Amino acid sequence: MATRALKYGLTLAIVLGAAFLLHRYIAKMAWHDVRDALTRIPHWHVIGSIGAALASWACLTAYDVFAVETVVPGKVSMKMKIFSGATTHAICNALGFHAITGTALRYRMLSTQGVGAADVARVVGLVGFAVGMGFATLTCIALVMEPSIANGWGRWLGVGLVVAFALLLHWLAGKHDELKVWKFSTPVPSARSAAAQIVIGVIEMVGAILTMYLLLPPEIAGSFLDFAPIYVGAVLAGIVSNTPGGIGAFEALTLAAFPQEQRAQVLAALLAYRVIYGFGPFIIASAAFGLFEIRRRAGTLR
Repeated sequence: MATRALKYGLTLAIVLGAAFLLHRYIAKMAWHDVRDALTRIPHWHVIGSIGAALASWACLTAYDVFAVETVVPGKVSMKMKIFSGATTHAICNALGFHAITGTALRYRMLSTQGVGAADVARVVGLVGFAVGMGFATLTCIALVMEPSIANGWGRWLGVGLVVAFALLLHWLAGKHDELKVWKFSTPVPSARSAAAQIVIGVIEMVGAILTMYLLLPPEIAGSFLDFAPIYVGAVLAGIVSNTPGGIGAFEALTLAAFPQEQRAQVLAALLAYRVIYGFGPFIIASAAFGLFEIRRRAGTLR
């Protein structure tokens, strides 16, 4: 009970803090400056941002393909694995509460091919683990390349993560095909599959960061390596806040990383990013899922 109260209290504090910061920042902006900044984003930057978003979503979908094949090998068609993964990630990214919405959506789709609730829960767990590995891998790279992070301890932290990855792959290579935690058990990927997912995780995170990075004016964004920690920190704040799509906390932390005179351009980039990486995929995925439900009820699914 105390742990739950602490969790809710932390979430409330982050949400209220984000709301306060957003109100403070936006109140000092002129909306015509934001509108003008939107119109000044180069078209080829927008196209590049859309391409980066597609690459990121393709990698997220690949997580589901790996997870489903690990839990129920050969049971689900490739078409359904791709459809379930892409649709679920796009909807969950907008609505938040991945553990709940992700499980419900995957079960709704995968159950049509005989996958039970327990196996869907295992799939969700493996996908969450893969996403976490992506964050950890990018963090590891950042720490090794920027050792000044964490008061000079960054490189040692990065080396520690490299050792942890090596130990994990060594364990997976030792013919372990199942992980048991109390009464819950789940199949685990092979070392080769886990290594592939680590690479996919790096590509996925780079694609997501590039989606936002390309929408910022170069003189504001700085180098990619400088912007990456800002983005990752904003995403983590959004996850902890538990708001749909991390909305509010993500914007507040991103705006806080830039001086007041640049925040109109940053807000314009954030609005464009939300459309490209959040709202657009959500609309497409919701329409696709609606069509799936119509075909399911009509009995025309194959």
